[in-house]
Amino acid sequence: MITFDLRKRKIRGWKRRAKKIERWKNAYMELDKKALAAYDRDYVKVWIAPFFSLQKHTLPFWYKRLVIEALLEIYASWKQTMDTFDEPYYLKVWVFEKDFMSSQVVVSARSYLHFYDQTFEGLKPVGALPDGMMVEAAKGLDWEQGVDVAAWFERELQEDLQSELYSQEEIQAIRESAYRVTEYNEDLIYLIKNDTVWVGGQ
Repeated sequence: MITFDLRKRKIRGWKRRAKKIERWKNAYMELDKKALAAYDRDYVKVWIAPFFSLQKHTLPFWYKRLVIEALLEIYASWKQTMDTFDEPYYLKVWVFEKDFMSSQVVVSARSYLHFYDQTFEGLKPVGALPDGMMVEAAKGLDWEQGVDVAAWFERELQEDLQSELYSQEEIQAIRESAYRVTEYNEDLIYLIKNDTVWVGGQ
């Protein structure tokens, strides 16, 4: 017997939403050289309306592939520009599994050259993106898979308990969901897996 999850709402107008990807891509194809010169870094997220609404739905793989293709075109255009500067730089595509609409292209140089080196935990080389998100242009990049983590400090948890932001049960659930616990400045840090991320670049 087939069952349906009635909590999932159907999203209408997919063709119209797909056209918005092209408009969004065209708006960011050219690297903002002024922003890069001022801040030594720049990025572009998947700002496609209705951005926050789509986060709450399960996106079909064909739509995700269109977004990834657009991100890769932006990446290729930015790379062409960065190569003309003849200096080291960080330029990557980040593709998030759960929070897909936070996927982005990120670039940094000079004082921020290594700013993103420790952004994700446990990065390890993988052959490619998962089958459902794989596109032809992605095959030309080297991909790593890692973990986007959230860090909870024991001292902050105790403060949240005192101020009644969280109950004792909620705080215990946070502790138990940690995949790693470490110590810093005599305080325990609970590292919780927020999302899986694929990082691509050359």
